[in-house]
Amino acid sequence: MHSSALVVVLGVAGCVLGCGKSAPAPGKVVELEQVCNEADGSRVRLTGYLRYRRGLLSFCSTFGGHETCDLELDKTSAAPPAFDVMHPQTGPDPISAKLSVPVGDKTGEMSDLPEKFSASDIHLHLPNGAVAGDGTRITVDGSLSVVPSDPKTPSAPKSCFLNVEWATPG
Repeated sequence: MHSSALVVVLGVAGCVLGCGKSAPAPGKVVELEQVCNEADGSRVRLTGYLRYRRGLLSFCSTFGGHETCDLELDKTSAAPPAFDVMHPQTGPDPISAKLSVPVGDKTGEMSDLPEKFSASDIHLHLPNGAVAGDGTRITVDGSLSVVPSDPKTPSAPKSCFLNVEWATPG
């Protein structure tokens, strides 16, 4: 094969793996425990361990024709305890950030989940065809959605989630 033909073949192969979506500008690097202190709509970059949110209100939904699923980014690699509504966890919650991850096959999107799934079914697409599973250390970029606080309790901790746009190995 001529060298120019090889360059074309490699260029096409590279485009197939990554041309569907280009990396957005990196967000502001923020620590997980501080992310909800950032402004609503700001672009942030977080690093942690990908996890399926084990809770009563963890789910996938379709809004405006786009499906997203709730995941989280944990500060430590320790697996969270199994969710049990009859025996709730005691003590402080682990440090984590809530993620809203689009469903699809491009970088920063996750594979569609079967109706009944386990943590091993979590597959978040990374650049160059790589995939992150539950417990994988990753870095995500996206826009922050901060839930307005209750005016009756202004000192209560804020709640927020990151709308994931891009993900890379952490």
